[in-house]
Amino acid sequence: MRLLNTSIAFILFFTVCSCESTTPVQNPFLPKASFNVPIDLNLPLYSPLQNTGNSITLPNNLGGIKGIHITNVGFSTFRAFEVSCPNHNPSSCSSTELQGSQVNCQCEDGFSYSVFTGQLLNRQGSETLFDLTEYRVRTEGTMLYIFN
Repeated sequence: MRLLNTSIAFILFFTVCSCESTTPVQNPFLPKASFNVPIDLNLPLYSPLQNTGNSITLPNNLGGIKGIHITNVGFSTFRAFEVSCPNHNPSSCSSTELQGSQVNCQCEDGFSYSVFTGQLLNRQGSETLFDLTEYRVRTEGTMLYIFN
């Protein structure tokens, strides 16, 4: 019985000690945006999202800091990302623009990001760079709800 208690204590000790507590690095360039945007895929404006691989951009008056890129990534799954480039303070050049399966930062640094994953595609060096800020998407029938 004592061996069993010792074994349990030993396992619990190593389980607790092996848990790693990492706090994600907060993007210092972009403020947090709060919104809840309903999108009806039956409306002509949003109908491109009915096909896998297609993306649209919503203007900032509907949500986000500078707007929202939404992509149908397949199997009734959608991803939504902030339009503002995550590696710049919001400015006149810091928007990203859809070009095929990626978005490109309009500033002169040439940052490109995947619309499927949000990852920076041309990461170089050891500098801390951020991927696109992702927003949550809930699907209910032909309705999408993008929120943060």
